[in-house]
Amino acid sequence: MKRMRVAVIGGGHLGQIHARLLKANADVQLVAICDPQPLVQQKVIQQFDLRAVGDARKIIDEFDAAVVATPTTLHHEISRDLLIAGKHLLIEKPVTSTFAEGLDLLTLARTHGNVVQVGHVERFNPAIQTALGRIGTPRFIESQRLSGFTFRSTDIGVVQDLMIHDIDLVQWIFNGFPSEVRAVGLSVFGQNEDLAQARLEFPCGAVASLTASRCSYQPARRMNIFGTHGFASVDMTAGKVQVVEVPSWIRGREFDFFSLSSEQQAFIREKLFTEVLPKTELPIEPANAIELEQRDWLQAIATGESPAVPLTSGVAAVRTAESIREQAMAHGWMNKEPQMQGVFATPATRFDRQVDPLPAILQAPQRKVA
Repeated sequence: MKRMRVAVIGGGHLGQIHARLLKANADVQLVAICDPQPLVQQKVIQQFDLRAVGDARKIIDEFDAAVVATPTTLHHEISRDLLIAGKHLLIEKPVTSTFAEGLDLLTLARTHGNVVQVGHVERFNPAIQTALGRIGTPRFIESQRLSGFTFRSTDIGVVQDLMIHDIDLVQWIFNGFPSEVRAVGLSVFGQNEDLAQARLEFPCGAVASLTASRCSYQPARRMNIFGTHGFASVDMTAGKVQVVEVPSWIRGREFDFFSLSSEQQAFIREKLFTEVLPKTELPIEPANAIELEQRDWLQAIATGESPAVPLTSGVAAVRTAESIREQAMAHGWMNKEPQMQGVFATPATRFDRQVDPLPAILQAPQRKVA
């Protein structure tokens, strides 16, 4: 079988991960990594023994498919050109900066018949899949996605950077879009929000509470899922799942706990979480979710079937992310200062005005020149 010719557009952190996995895939011919920065090109050549070019358009006839892993603000322009050229794409999340840009890519993909997958990689996390199989119909989800400040994805806020993963997950799990969105956010370092909290209510009555931060002391990727038959706590970083399965006689209200004698109540309190509602850790087979994502995309190209995370899902996540950011930006902090609104809870010095010199603690020491 002819190998799929693939290019990686963007040689940053995610682009390099994609390149390493594609290079190891026997069904793929990794043609090149495309990045305009000379230092990145040198790194690609040294680390991957791979061709590096500044502009993918210069080698447009040499590949059939591409991974777009550039800064988000470039996704639309680059993907648009590639779709018109007939290329199949795996576009990293968020698929575009705006909902309108996403709709434009959808139109082009349908017109030209391209297979497009969006990089919502948590769909391929085996811990999530395992948890959903044990708790019945999901009703309420709370998630935390926290990180330190990495200086990556600074062109977007934390809603599009981190929370977008959980937006996609809850829309997939609840099979729909939220009918009500409430949100608040805070900017810490720049012009975009660096932490945010959102409450999403869905037409089916299900509710999700999402928290994201890129200014946290401890990184975390956790999701608690409450369903009709039990509860699951998922640690997506460690790949661990703990579940509590609720017996049918409790779910069906077949037993009156409040009619028990004090001695019986004491017995229940002692045994409730060890015998009636024990917490069980489920075994999870280790897996590389990005590798699974790539293989699903390549399989969809080969068969013509829809990938697991189609472009429609990626655009829908951007739509909800926009609603969350709009709600956060409209939030008032009960203060007369005009700057203290939206994600600016303290008077903000805009970057288009004169700013104070860098604080001494952040100034790098000068190196002595020999």
